[in-house]
Amino acid sequence: MSQQFESLSRIKYKEYHKLVMSADEAVTKIPSGVNVGMSGFTGSGYPKEIPIALANRIRDEHEAGRPFKIGVWTGASTAPELDGALAEVDGIEMRLPYQSDPTCRQKINSGKMQYMDIHLSHVAQHAWFGFYGKLNIAVIEVAGIREDGGLIPAGSVGNNKTWIDQADHVILEVNYALSEKLEGMHDIYYGTALPPHRKPVPITEVSDRIGQAYYHCPPEKIVAIVETHGMDRVNVFSEPDDASKKIANHILNFLEDEVRKGVLPPNLLPIQSGV
Repeated sequence: MSQQFESLSRIKYKEYHKLVMSADEAVTKIPSGVNVGMSGFTGSGYPKEIPIALANRIRDEHEAGRPFKIGVWTGASTAPELDGALAEVDGIEMRLPYQSDPTCRQKINSGKMQYMDIHLSHVAQHAWFGFYGKLNIAVIEVAGIREDGGLIPAGSVGNNKTWIDQADHVILEVNYALSEKLEGMHDIYYGTALPPHRKPVPITEVSDRIGQAYYHCPPEKIVAIVETHGMDRVNVFSEPDDASKKIANHILNFLEDEVRKGVLPPNLLPIQSGV
């Protein structure tokens, strides 16, 4: 990585300066067999250097005849630098809750990787229940660290709060390519509780803010910080082929038929486009 920033300038909490190290050094703190919660949601906010360094380490371990796999938990899909790199070296034992990487897909379909396809909204609660086992390590990208130790979220939040809360140890990537104007944009809610003690989330207007602008992490949890400078991936969609056009026509014909039957109003209802 070519350094395009002033080192430590976004790590305002000086006690953390001694934890700054290279990605190669940081991944020595991730042993085989652990579950790792990584940031990232649909190609935004995923760690840029640690997964690649970890994939290189796993490859070396395998070439030396030593088994090495981890569980990978995220918010949603990530990027080739994370899912693809780790899947390529057979480094993922179990993946949840969602992925869209072609190498991962091949490993899953061939039975070489376990996969739990879970509704994204259920994952944090299930992790708190302990349904997936112990979360050992969190690897989280942030835009910076405040003087009081607060972590400035990056381009996505996903399950990051839960990963930080649940993990025994936390590794941070501080990404200097992100705009410092991200600070203050997020609303991290710390008022949740497990059933039967859960209360309604107190949002009644789109302008309501109910949480805080930062993640909180006990300093003793943080074992490594890696400074990076990398942009999130940009999806490039292929041109629609004949099969895609036929699918689109089927959807349009279905909606038009529902309107004719009076099931849907002429202006339709809100429609969510998934992946």
